[in-house]
Amino acid sequence: MRLGPRSRSRRVALAAPAALVVLAAGAVAAFASPATITAARAPAVAAAISIRHADLPADEQKSNPITPQELQEDATLTRCVGGVPVSEALANTQSPNFASASGASVTVNSGTEILPSTALVDTDFAAITGKHGLPCLLQQLRSELVGTPPKGESVKSYASRRPAVVEGIARAFAYRFTVIVTQTKSTTTLILPIYVDVIGFADRQVEVSLSVMVVGAKPPAALERRLAALLVARAKTAVG
Repeated sequence: MRLGPRSRSRRVALAAPAALVVLAAGAVAAFASPATITAARAPAVAAAISIRHADLPADEQKSNPITPQELQEDATLTRCVGGVPVSEALANTQSPNFASASGASVTVNSGTEILPSTALVDTDFAAITGKHGLPCLLQQLRSELVGTPPKGESVKSYASRRPAVVEGIARAFAYRFTVIVTQTKSTTTLILPIYVDVIGFADRQVEVSLSVMVVGAKPPAALERRLAALLVARAKTAVG
């Protein structure tokens, strides 16, 4: 299941770290027609769903390929939550990162994963929304965002479930991850909060996630609802 943010990123985005977003996520929306999505059709279906520059025209588009390091991180996350390995996916894609430096620093991306069967999606969705989902994702995001804090810096991190912003889908989730970095130099203390929302939903063979990271402020709910609605509409169209 693609989740999380990353300034590069997959599963479940510092201003934005090279590792994140919307960690997504990765995160997870899934749609499929009654007909099976084949391996030949899967890449086109996944590509048609992604967030694109026209959705956020004022933002800067940044390349966001899936790297070998990300695949290793995803494998670690999958083992932690008990999900389906990415190697089983028919398609595994992520959108570019879209970054805005106006006001609060916002980074957005989406991820789409198509699995061979609805049973595998059921397993994956149950894993990421189960008891290990939040702690495993928080561990991954904290590592991506801050790694090992240097001397004079401390980090606190939190995770919580939130009401889903996706409508019309039975299986949906929304997570918020908060990482607070406190840096002390001489007599000056700097406190930097980083918020990452990971939003997803699942049905049949397709899983899609939306990740929104904001430095210094909480992610805007209106933006999340708008982008989630776009993903839903595109998923329904793409699968026929």
